[in-house]
Amino acid sequence: MKYTGRILTISIYLTAHSFYLLYYILSGRGITMLDWLGYPLFTVICYLAGLQFDRAVFNSERDPLTGLFNRRNTEARIAKMMAAADRYGHKVFVLAIDCDNFKWINDTLNHGTGDTVLIEISKILLLERSKRTIAIRWGGDEFLLCGLCSSPSEVEEIKLRIKSGISRLSGKMNLPVTISIGCALYPDDDKTVSTLINLADLNMYTQKKS
Repeated sequence: MKYTGRILTISIYLTAHSFYLLYYILSGRGITMLDWLGYPLFTVICYLAGLQFDRAVFNSERDPLTGLFNRRNTEARIAKMMAAADRYGHKVFVLAIDCDNFKWINDTLNHGTGDTVLIEISKILLLERSKRTIAIRWGGDEFLLCGLCSSPSEVEEIKLRIKSGISRLSGKMNLPVTISIGCALYPDDDKTVSTLINLADLNMYTQKKS
């Protein structure tokens, strides 16, 4: 969770209150103890108000079940990665990940088990999270993992780690949990965010049918 709201509200208050005290000093009026006590008192109030703003922003960008990013601002985040890739000579990968038999798990067992599977898959994806990588719940049982990489082989290693984690999850839950993963690379496959996502999605469904 970012500190934008807290920093902004406290900064505005401190600036305004300082100008208020400066005005009183320059106009020859006295400053009371209550004027000085305004600093700690209203700083706390502004901090709490800013905290509510930061929480609202954080929750608006997160999927409530898994804690991953939701679809909001996904294209903007990937676009920033593309700009960073251009600066440093890297690539951007987009992995579309889908739970193959999620409908069977949800319908045959129960929705609680289905939710648990989604949460556990999210935990596996979060193991790949870094300053260069983000995990997104794209919708239903589909996820995106996007990030910077130096080569296609690095992406293959990520895919292997994810599949290994899913295999362990399947054993732990005693359920046939499997996934399909489709990949698209910038700038190799395309240079637009929407097309990369669509290509990754198409490749994922191609693998699912094979």
